[in-house]
Amino acid sequence: MSSAGETRWQPGSQILWTYVNPDFPGLLDQRPVTVVADDDRHLAVWLAPGSRMLHQVIADGSPIRSLEGSDRFMAPRAQAIRDWAGAGILAVFQPEIMYSVWLFETESGLRDSYYINIEVPYVRTDVGIETSDLVLDVVASADGSYRYKDEDELAFAHEAGLFSGSDVAEIRQAAANAVDDVTAWRFPFDAGYQTFQPHPDWPIPSLPHDASWTFES
Repeated sequence: MSSAGETRWQPGSQILWTYVNPDFPGLLDQRPVTVVADDDRHLAVWLAPGSRMLHQVIADGSPIRSLEGSDRFMAPRAQAIRDWAGAGILAVFQPEIMYSVWLFETESGLRDSYYINIEVPYVRTDVGIETSDLVLDVVASADGSYRYKDEDELAFAHEAGLFSGSDVAEIRQAAANAVDDVTAWRFPFDAGYQTFQPHPDWPIPSLPHDASWTFES
C-alpha cells in the first residue's frame, strides 16, 4: 500500500488504460497494458505492438477524423476495435497532472520522441486507470524542440460546446506547463525511460472478456 492508502500494481501486472468521453457515455477508448512502474510519483505502462484496443468511430463505422470542424465532436458514435499498429508505447502518468507522456522509439533505438497528451488527471479503478482526453497535444524531441498539435481541433471542440472559454484556457495552461517541463528536462523526461525495453516474457494483455463492439477496423 502507498502512503495515501492506494494499492500499487507490481511490474508485469496487466491493467486497462481507459479514456471516457462524457458526451458519449458507454463508449470507450481502452487499451490493455502492462505495468512498468507504479509509485507515489508516477505510473508507467507498456502498450505492446499488436494489442487489441477499443476505440470510437462515427456511427456508420467511419473514422472520426473523416469529419470536418465541429461535426467531428458532435456526430453520433459507435464502438469499434483495432490492433495497435507500429512499435509499442511507454506511457507515463503523474498524479494530479493534466498530461501523460508517450515515449516513442526513433531510428536511434531510443525512446526520445515524446507525445504529450493533455488530459484530465487519471483516477484509479479496480481494473486500471481512467481519464478523459482534452484534445490539445504537444509533440517534443530530446533536443527540447516542440510543437503544439490539434489546436484547430480544440477550437472546433469549443465551437461544439464541449469546452467553455475557461476550459480552453485551462487546457492551454496545462500544455504550457508540459512545455516548461520538457524544455527544463524535468520529470518524467529525465527518468531514464529513453532506453526502456519491455521484458521479453511479458505476454500481450487482453481486453476484458465482456468487451463488445460494432465495427472492426
